[in-house]
This record gives sequence, C-alpha cells and structure tokens, in this order.
Amino acid sequence: MNWNKYLNEWSQKYRDDLVNNIMPFWLEHGLDRVNGGVYTCVDRDGSLIDSTKSVWFQGRFAFVCSFAYNTIEKNPEWLSAAKSTIDFIEAHCFDSDGRMYFEVMADGTPLRKRRYVFSESFAAIAMAEYAKASGDKSYAEKALKLF
Repeated sequence: MNWNKYLNEWSQKYRDDLVNNIMPFWLEHGLDRVNGGVYTCVDRDGSLIDSTKSVWFQGRFAFVCSFAYNTIEKNPEWLSAAKSTIDFIEAHCFDSDGRMYFEVMADGTPLRKRRYVFSESFAAIAMAEYAKASGDKSYAEKALKLF
C-alpha cells in the first residue's frame, strides 16, 4: 500500500468536507448573528431545534474557525465567526467567580454551571488559536490564564 497516497487522499477528502460542507453549514445555520456565539442544537436541515447554547461548544467552534483560518485558508468569514464567538464567551459565559457556565440561553443568560472543565478547556484553546490567527497576543494571555 502506498501510505503517502492514502494519507493525501483522505486529507483532501477531510479538507473538502470542512471547506464545502461543515463550515458553510455552521456559518449559515449555527452562527447567531443577533446575539453572537453559535447555536448548538441545529437539525441536519439547518432548522433550530433549541436556542440554548453549550458553552464548551462556543469554544470548540471558535477554535475550529481559527484553526481552519490558520491551516487551510485565510478566509475572513472564518476569522470573523471566531471573533464573534469569543466575544460572546467573554461577555456571557463567565460567572463572577471566574469559572465558566456549561450552558446559556441564546442571549447569554446563564442556565447551568457544572464542575467540569470542558468550557474552560475549549475556551482556552479557542483563544490561543485565535491569538495566532489574529495576531492579537492578548488572547494568548487570556488562554494562559484560563489554562
């Protein structure tokens, strides 16, 4: 088996799926252009099932957008989506004790806080990757503080 050929073929398939399917879907149907952030309960047809937002998913989405911008193509829409989501995280997803919520309403009103570190972990990698994408080192400092 030619491993280089095999890996290149699958790499291209994953890249194409991300660029032509995953990113366009989430930018069109998931991105909340009113409140910021991204909806996390979206059906396959793009319809909104539930407007609550998982905070860990906010970080994961901002990371994916920033990572795609850094490694696949300098698509300004991806960078803008990452920034919108990080702005939402900073404005609505932290409790007064510095810990993050687990779930918020569409407008950022807190719904649930858990003892997991998923929200903080994804926010940290999102801010670190966004710092690289945007050149704004303050986000690297924020990532380190969250870590």
